Amino acid sequence: MLRLLLFGTFAIMLVIGSLYANESAAPQPWQISVQWDNDLLTGTDEGYTNGARIAFARALSADSSQHNQLQNILRRLTGAESDSALDALRFPGLGALRFQYGIGLSQLMFTPQDPDAPTPLPGERPYAAWSGLEFSLQASAQNSASTATLSIGTTGKLSYGQDMQDWIHKNVSDSPIFQGWDSQAPGELTLNLHLDHKRRIRFLDTTDRWPIQVDGFAEWGAAIGNLRTDLYAGTHLRAGRNLPDNHLTPRVQLGSFTETLFRHETANISAFSFYGFAGVRGYGVLHDITLDGPLFRDWDESVDAEPWVGELSFGLASRYDSLEISLSHTIRTDEFDGQRNRSRYGSVLFRFSRKF
Repeated sequence: MLRLLLFGTFAIMLVIGSLYANESAAPQPWQISVQWDNDLLTGTDEGYTNGARIAFARALSADSSQHNQLQNILRRLTGAESDSALDALRFPGLGALRFQYGIGLSQLMFTPQDPDAPTPLPGERPYAAWSGLEFSLQASAQNSASTATLSIGTTGKLSYGQDMQDWIHKNVSDSPIFQGWDSQAPGELTLNLHLDHKRRIRFLDTTDRWPIQVDGFAEWGAAIGNLRTDLYAGTHLRAGRNLPDNHLTPRVQLGSFTETLFRHETANISAFSFYGFAGVRGYGVLHDITLDGPLFRDWDESVDAEPWVGELSFGLASRYDSLEISLSHTIRTDEFDGQRNRSRYGSVLFRFSRKF
């Protein structure tokens, strides 16, 4: 546990230090987000059992000459640098684009229902864990935002999934210690590209002067790599008072933690916001390392991932000045063939700004 925390802190500080070297202007404040998913928040202890992320996001100069090589590669992948028909669809009527980059450290953990069985019983999710770093760049305009993220990580023992779960169950939740981690997905270095696009639902702007405002976006994207390969589409709606333009995905979702979407906030916006939200997504899944197993190693406990998966999430959020907190609940349809229990989990998110 201590080794994981030390490694993660060192890795993020190293990356942040290298990015500072590319900034010639006065540094912008970092948007810091801490996210935690856990099924204990919904009364279960199986399937997608825990997810955690700490991420840092900051505004980036629009001048590509001030970006490092990785940032410029990700910038091109967002569609901000091309005149193709696809990129015109992503950014119709460009105007002035805003850029933001982010660095995140994430861990995902999956277990079966029975903590005592040395291998998962039929119909239960196999043991798997993944830990890795994410490097993200977002280009946003008046009505759309496009993000490209590169994730690098590993499954297996070096993901420290067992260490983290054992520590939490012993020191936090007083839950049973799971005995089957020796059967977890084998270690494999993963390299994944995540592309995400969000488009504001403009007709909802008519509610801007209502006592309760409503806004939202449609989204679509893809992931390509040996961690996960999929396509998805969905929508997300919010309703409340003084809706902020900052909009974070409430749950830990690889490839989506930069957070400034669409319009800039106006100077007279209230410091206090309160709102509810709900969203749906549909996935077409080609490969999931936590279910199908590694591409380059055999795994006896692998199961067949379902090709079509649906997801519903809903929750509440509040913001005061630069501090934001949200609580949400997510339900997913079956993720693998023969699954006995549907996956559901709760999420907590904290976000705040700080210069350092």
